[in-house]
Amino acid sequence: MAQTPQKRFTVNAAFFQEIKEDHQQLHDIMDQLRRLVDNKPALGNHVADLANLTEALRDQLAFHFALEEAYGYFEDAIGMAPWIHEKAGALRDQHGELFTQAQDLAELAADYLQRGDDDPAEVGERFVEFDRAFSEHESAEVALILNAMTQDVGAAD
Repeated sequence: MAQTPQKRFTVNAAFFQEIKEDHQQLHDIMDQLRRLVDNKPALGNHVADLANLTEALRDQLAFHFALEEAYGYFEDAIGMAPWIHEKAGALRDQHGELFTQAQDLAELAADYLQRGDDDPAEVGERFVEFDRAFSEHESAEVALILNAMTQDVGAAD
């Protein structure tokens, strides 16, 4: 009986470890920001924390997107499942938009801190919007990778 060649999807171990650590750091920053923003009555007492965390978010997000783009995490999947090329490109294009939102958020929080403004509700609202958009983006990336692996790469034989 002749065997058909199997498609292989490889994951670089160094990339996997680095992206895992990056995801954990990004997750920690996002969790801290969520807790801070969720406590609206106390938010004004934590403007410096808000400014520091949004700056950390911006920096970590830049690293996160650079890792994803530098290691080409969709490249093997695109080669095996060309139908995902357009979707992967659209997700990659969102990186710039999301980074700009994070950068604007950090600048806004820094402005509140510099002015001594103790009502940074706008920063909280903008973070909630960013959090929603970023969560949707990350979910779409995971769904695309899983679909590529199960539909075309052969994991669901």
